[in-house]
Amino acid sequence: MLEKGKVDVDSKDKDNQTPLSWAAKGGHDAVAKLLLERGKVEINSTDRNDCTPFLLAIKGGHLAIVELLLQNKAKVNEIATGWHGRTALQAAAEGGYLDIVERLLQKNAKVNAKPSPFGGTALQAAAEGGHLEIVKRLLQRKAEVNVAASWGIRTALQAAAAKGHLEIVELLLQKKAKVNAEASRGGRTALQEAAGGGHLEVVELLLQKKAEMNAEATLSGGRTALQAAAEGGHLKVVQRLLQEKANVNADPAWQDGGRTALQAAAEGGHLEVVELLLQRKAEVNDVGRDRTALQLAIAAGHLAIVNCLRDAGAV
Repeated sequence: MLEKGKVDVDSKDKDNQTPLSWAAKGGHDAVAKLLLERGKVEINSTDRNDCTPFLLAIKGGHLAIVELLLQNKAKVNEIATGWHGRTALQAAAEGGYLDIVERLLQKNAKVNAKPSPFGGTALQAAAEGGHLEIVKRLLQRKAEVNVAASWGIRTALQAAAAKGHLEIVELLLQKKAKVNAEASRGGRTALQEAAGGGHLEVVELLLQKKAEMNAEATLSGGRTALQAAAEGGHLKVVQRLLQEKANVNADPAWQDGGRTALQAAAEGGHLEVVELLLQRKAEVNDVGRDRTALQLAIAAGHLAIVNCLRDAGAV
Protein backbone atom coordinates (compact mmCIF):
# COMPACT_ATOMS: atom_id res chain seq x y z
CA MET A 1 0.00 0.00 0.00
CA LEU A 2 2.97 2.30 0.59
CA GLU A 3 4.15 1.64 -2.95
CA LYS A 4 0.72 2.48 -4.41
CA GLY A 5 0.52 5.71 -2.45
CA LYS A 6 -2.71 4.74 -0.73
CA VAL A 7 -1.40 5.43 2.77
CA ASP A 8 -0.68 8.84 4.23
CA VAL A 9 2.73 8.18 5.77
CA ASP A 10 2.52 11.43 7.74
CA SER A 11 -0.95 10.87 9.19
CA LYS A 12 -1.13 11.99 12.81
CA ASP A 13 -2.87 10.57 15.85
CA LYS A 14 -4.40 12.56 18.71
CA ASP A 15 -0.90 13.32 20.02
CA ASN A 16 0.29 14.49 16.61
CA GLN A 17 2.55 11.46 16.30
CA THR A 18 3.14 9.99 12.85
CA PRO A 19 3.85 6.35 11.92
CA LEU A 20 7.54 7.25 11.95
CA SER A 21 7.16 8.61 15.48
CA TRP A 22 5.66 5.32 16.62
CA ALA A 23 8.34 3.27 14.91
CA ALA A 24 11.07 5.45 16.39
CA LYS A 25 9.88 5.35 19.99
CA GLY A 26 9.11 1.63 19.79
CA GLY A 27 12.52 0.75 18.40
CA HIS A 28 11.09 -0.77 15.23
CA ASP A 29 13.99 -0.08 12.89
CA ALA A 30 12.69 -2.27 10.03
CA VAL A 31 9.42 -0.31 10.00
CA ALA A 32 11.23 3.01 10.20
CA LYS A 33 13.48 1.99 7.31
CA LEU A 34 10.48 0.95 5.21
CA LEU A 35 8.71 4.25 5.84
CA LEU A 36 11.79 6.23 4.90
CA GLU A 37 12.46 4.19 1.78
CA ARG A 38 8.91 3.94 0.41
CA GLY A 39 7.21 7.13 1.49
CA LYS A 40 7.83 10.86 1.43
CA VAL A 41 8.11 11.16 5.17
CA GLU A 42 8.45 14.40 7.12
CA ILE A 43 11.39 13.35 9.22
CA ASN A 44 11.38 16.37 11.53
CA SER A 45 7.65 16.46 12.36
CA THR A 46 6.82 17.27 15.98
CA ASP A 47 4.18 15.87 18.31
CA ARG A 48 2.24 17.66 21.03
CA ASN A 49 5.30 17.52 23.29
CA ASP A 50 7.51 18.99 20.57
CA CYS A 51 9.29 15.66 20.13
CA THR A 52 10.54 14.67 16.69
CA PRO A 53 10.93 10.99 15.72
CA PHE A 54 14.66 11.52 16.21
CA LEU A 55 14.16 12.69 19.79
CA LEU A 56 11.77 9.83 20.51
CA ALA A 57 14.33 7.32 19.26
CA ILE A 58 16.98 8.88 21.48
CA LYS A 59 14.75 8.85 24.55
CA GLY A 60 14.15 5.16 23.97
CA GLY A 61 17.85 4.43 23.50
CA HIS A 62 17.32 3.03 19.99
CA LEU A 63 20.73 3.49 18.39
CA ALA A 64 19.89 1.76 15.10
CA ILE A 65 17.00 4.15 14.46
CA VAL A 66 19.12 7.11 15.55
CA GLU A 67 21.66 6.08 12.90
CA LEU A 68 18.95 5.65 10.29
CA LEU A 69 17.47 9.07 10.97
CA LEU A 70 20.89 10.71 10.94
CA GLN A 71 21.42 9.26 7.47
CA ASN A 72 18.15 10.91 6.48
CA LYS A 73 19.08 14.39 7.67
CA ALA A 74 17.57 14.44 11.15
CA LYS A 75 18.39 17.72 12.88
CA VAL A 76 21.04 17.14 15.53
CA ASN A 77 20.91 20.58 17.13
CA GLU A 78 17.20 21.31 17.20
CA ILE A 79 16.63 23.64 20.16
CA ALA A 80 14.86 22.47 23.31
CA THR A 81 11.28 23.72 23.11
CA GLY A 82 8.40 23.95 25.55
CA TRP A 83 8.75 24.00 29.32
CA HIS A 84 10.34 20.56 29.64
CA GLY A 85 11.99 20.07 26.24
CA ARG A 86 15.35 18.47 25.57
CA THR A 87 17.90 18.73 22.81
CA ALA A 88 19.02 15.44 21.30
CA LEU A 89 22.22 15.45 23.37
CA GLN A 90 20.44 16.42 26.57
CA ALA A 91 17.98 13.57 26.10
CA ALA A 92 20.73 11.04 25.42
CA ALA A 93 22.73 12.22 28.43
CA GLU A 94 19.67 12.09 30.67
CA GLY A 95 18.90 8.53 29.56
CA GLY A 96 22.48 7.37 30.07
CA TYR A 97 22.89 6.26 26.47
CA LEU A 98 26.64 6.52 26.02
CA ASP A 99 26.68 5.11 22.48
CA ILE A 100 24.13 7.69 21.33
CA VAL A 101 25.96 10.50 23.12
CA GLU A 102 29.17 9.58 21.33
CA ARG A 103 27.40 9.43 17.97
CA LEU A 104 25.81 12.83 18.52
CA LEU A 105 29.15 14.34 19.51
CA GLN A 106 30.62 12.97 16.28
CA LYS A 107 27.86 14.92 14.53
CA ASN A 108 28.87 18.09 16.39
CA ALA A 109 25.99 18.22 18.82
CA LYS A 110 26.21 21.38 20.90
CA VAL A 111 27.46 20.40 24.34
CA ASN A 112 26.35 23.60 26.01
CA ALA A 113 23.04 24.09 24.23
CA LYS A 114 20.57 26.19 26.19
CA PRO A 115 18.07 24.06 28.10
CA SER A 116 14.33 24.64 28.31
CA PRO A 117 12.99 26.46 31.41
CA PHE A 118 12.51 23.22 33.36
CA GLY A 119 15.22 21.25 31.60
CA GLY A 120 18.93 20.97 32.26
CA THR A 121 22.11 21.02 30.26
CA ALA A 122 23.52 17.73 29.04
CA LEU A 123 26.06 17.79 31.88
CA GLN A 124 23.44 18.49 34.53
CA ALA A 125 21.32 15.63 33.23
CA ALA A 126 24.21 13.16 33.14
CA ALA A 127 25.42 14.20 36.59
CA GLU A 128 21.99 13.73 38.15
CA GLY A 129 21.57 10.33 36.52
CA GLY A 130 24.95 9.11 37.73
CA HIS A 131 26.24 8.50 34.21
CA LEU A 132 29.96 8.83 34.89
CA GLU A 133 31.29 7.97 31.42
CA ILE A 134 28.94 10.45 29.80
CA VAL A 135 30.01 13.12 32.28
CA LYS A 136 33.62 12.42 31.30
CA ARG A 137 32.84 12.70 27.57
CA LEU A 138 30.99 15.97 28.04
CA LEU A 139 33.77 17.47 30.11
CA GLN A 140 36.26 16.45 27.44
CA ARG A 141 34.14 18.46 25.03
CA LYS A 142 34.27 21.53 27.29
CA ALA A 143 30.90 21.25 28.93
CA GLU A 144 30.31 24.24 31.22
CA VAL A 145 30.60 22.99 34.78
CA ASN A 146 29.02 25.90 36.60
CA VAL A 147 25.79 26.59 34.72
CA ALA A 148 23.62 28.21 37.35
CA ALA A 149 20.72 26.51 39.04
CA SER A 150 17.25 27.60 37.94
CA TRP A 151 13.77 26.89 39.28
CA GLY A 152 13.56 23.13 39.78
CA ILE A 153 17.00 22.57 38.23
CA ARG A 154 20.27 22.08 40.08
CA THR A 155 23.86 22.75 39.12
CA ALA A 156 25.71 19.64 37.99
CA LEU A 157 27.43 19.41 41.39
CA GLN A 158 24.20 19.86 43.33
CA ALA A 159 22.51 17.20 41.20
CA ALA A 160 25.31 14.67 41.68
CA ALA A 161 25.51 15.40 45.41
CA ALA A 162 21.77 14.92 45.84
CA LYS A 163 21.94 11.42 44.42
CA GLY A 164 25.18 10.46 46.17
CA HIS A 165 27.23 10.01 42.99
CA LEU A 166 30.61 10.31 44.70
CA GLU A 167 32.85 9.75 41.65
CA ILE A 168 30.99 12.39 39.68
CA VAL A 169 31.17 14.82 42.58
CA GLU A 170 34.92 14.24 42.76
CA LEU A 171 35.31 14.77 39.02
CA LEU A 172 33.26 17.95 38.96
CA LEU A 173 35.24 19.38 41.87
CA GLN A 174 38.45 18.60 39.98
CA LYS A 175 36.99 20.64 37.12
CA LYS A 176 36.41 23.60 39.43
CA ALA A 177 32.73 23.17 40.16
CA LYS A 178 31.64 25.83 42.65
CA VAL A 179 31.08 24.03 45.92
CA ASN A 180 28.96 26.86 47.31
CA ALA A 181 27.01 27.68 44.16
CA GLU A 182 23.73 29.36 45.00
CA ALA A 183 20.67 27.16 45.04
CA SER A 184 17.55 27.94 43.05
CA ARG A 185 14.55 29.47 44.82
CA GLY A 186 13.23 26.09 45.95
CA GLY A 187 16.55 24.25 45.84
CA ARG A 188 19.52 23.40 48.00
CA THR A 189 23.27 23.80 47.94
CA ALA A 190 25.44 20.79 47.21
CA LEU A 191 26.05 20.18 50.91
CA GLN A 192 22.37 20.53 51.76
CA GLU A 193 21.50 18.07 49.00
CA ALA A 194 24.08 15.52 50.12
CA ALA A 195 23.05 15.85 53.77
CA GLY A 196 19.37 15.41 52.91
CA GLY A 197 20.17 12.24 51.01
CA GLY A 198 22.29 10.82 53.82
CA HIS A 199 25.36 10.61 51.62
CA LEU A 200 28.09 10.78 54.25
CA GLU A 201 31.06 10.32 51.91
CA VAL A 202 29.84 13.14 49.70
CA VAL A 203 29.27 15.31 52.77
CA GLU A 204 32.84 14.62 53.92
CA LEU A 205 34.25 15.55 50.52
CA LEU A 206 32.27 18.77 50.30
CA LEU A 207 33.34 19.76 53.80
CA GLN A 208 36.97 19.20 52.78
CA LYS A 209 36.33 21.59 49.89
CA LYS A 210 35.04 24.27 52.27
CA ALA A 211 31.34 23.87 51.70
CA GLU A 212 29.44 26.48 53.69
CA MET A 213 28.08 24.66 56.70
CA ASN A 214 25.35 27.09 57.68
CA ALA A 215 24.07 28.32 54.34
CA GLU A 216 20.51 29.51 54.88
CA ALA A 217 17.49 27.52 53.81
CA THR A 218 16.01 28.87 50.59
CA LEU A 219 12.67 30.63 50.77
CA SER A 220 10.39 27.87 49.52
CA GLY A 221 10.88 24.43 51.02
CA GLY A 222 14.60 24.83 51.61
CA ARG A 223 16.64 23.26 54.41
CA THR A 224 19.99 23.98 55.99
CA ALA A 225 22.34 21.02 55.82
CA LEU A 226 21.51 20.06 59.41
CA GLN A 227 17.77 20.46 58.89
CA ALA A 228 17.95 18.28 55.79
CA ALA A 229 19.92 15.54 57.52
CA ALA A 230 17.64 15.64 60.57
CA GLU A 231 14.54 15.44 58.42
CA GLY A 232 15.87 12.32 56.74
CA GLY A 233 16.91 10.72 60.01
CA HIS A 234 20.53 10.47 58.91
CA LEU A 235 22.17 10.23 62.32
CA LYS A 236 25.78 9.88 61.16
CA VAL A 237 25.45 12.92 58.91
CA VAL A 238 23.85 14.89 61.73
CA GLN A 239 26.73 13.94 64.03
CA ARG A 240 29.30 14.98 61.42
CA LEU A 241 27.64 18.34 60.80
CA LEU A 242 27.43 19.06 64.51
CA GLN A 243 31.17 18.35 64.77
CA GLU A 244 31.62 21.16 62.25
CA LYS A 245 29.52 23.57 64.33
CA ALA A 246 26.27 23.39 62.41
CA ASN A 247 23.73 25.86 63.79
CA VAL A 248 21.27 23.72 65.74
CA ASN A 249 18.66 26.48 65.88
CA ALA A 250 18.95 27.93 62.39
CA ASP A 251 15.78 29.57 61.10
CA PRO A 252 13.55 27.38 58.93
CA ALA A 253 12.42 28.22 55.40
CA TRP A 254 9.59 30.73 55.24
CA GLN A 255 7.30 28.75 52.95
CA ASP A 256 6.21 25.21 52.16
CA GLY A 257 6.76 23.46 55.47
CA GLY A 258 9.93 25.06 56.79
CA ARG A 259 11.26 23.22 59.86
CA THR A 260 14.02 23.66 62.40
CA ALA A 261 16.29 20.65 62.74
CA LEU A 262 14.47 19.50 65.88
CA GLN A 263 11.03 19.98 64.35
CA ALA A 264 12.06 18.04 61.25
CA ALA A 265 13.46 15.13 63.26
CA ALA A 266 10.43 15.06 65.58
CA GLU A 267 7.94 15.10 62.75
CA GLY A 268 9.83 12.35 60.93
CA GLY A 269 9.98 10.08 63.97
CA HIS A 270 13.77 10.05 64.30
CA LEU A 271 14.25 9.55 68.04
CA GLU A 272 18.05 9.29 68.13
CA VAL A 273 18.38 12.49 66.12
CA VAL A 274 15.93 14.25 68.43
CA GLU A 275 17.92 13.14 71.50
CA LEU A 276 21.18 14.33 69.95
CA LEU A 277 19.79 17.72 68.99
CA LEU A 278 18.38 18.21 72.49
CA GLN A 279 21.82 17.42 73.92
CA ARG A 280 23.15 20.19 71.67
CA LYS A 281 20.67 22.71 73.10
CA ALA A 282 18.05 22.70 70.38
CA GLU A 283 15.22 25.06 71.36
CA VAL A 284 12.50 22.64 72.40
CA ASN A 285 9.60 25.12 72.30
CA ASP A 286 10.48 26.98 69.12
CA VAL A 287 7.26 27.48 67.15
CA GLY A 288 9.13 27.85 63.86
CA ARG A 289 6.74 28.71 61.05
CA ASP A 290 3.64 27.04 62.45
CA ARG A 291 4.05 24.36 65.16
CA THR A 292 6.46 23.23 67.86
CA ALA A 293 8.39 19.97 67.70
CA LEU A 294 6.02 18.54 70.31
CA GLN A 295 2.93 19.45 68.29
CA LEU A 296 4.45 17.89 65.17
CA ALA A 297 5.39 14.69 67.01
CA ILE A 298 1.88 14.40 68.49
CA ALA A 299 0.27 14.94 65.09
CA ALA A 300 2.47 12.23 63.59
CA GLY A 301 1.84 9.81 66.45
CA HIS A 302 5.47 9.43 67.59
CA LEU A 303 4.87 8.63 71.26
CA ALA A 304 8.51 8.01 72.23
CA ILE A 305 9.48 11.38 70.81
CA VAL A 306 6.54 13.07 72.55
CA ASN A 307 7.79 11.69 75.88
CA CYS A 308 11.38 12.67 75.08
CA LEU A 309 10.38 16.25 74.26
CA ARG A 310 8.24 16.56 77.36
CA ASP A 311 11.12 15.32 79.48
CA ALA A 312 13.18 18.09 77.90
CA GLY A 313 10.63 20.74 78.91
CA ALA A 314 8.35 20.89 75.88
CA VAL A 315 4.96 22.41 76.63
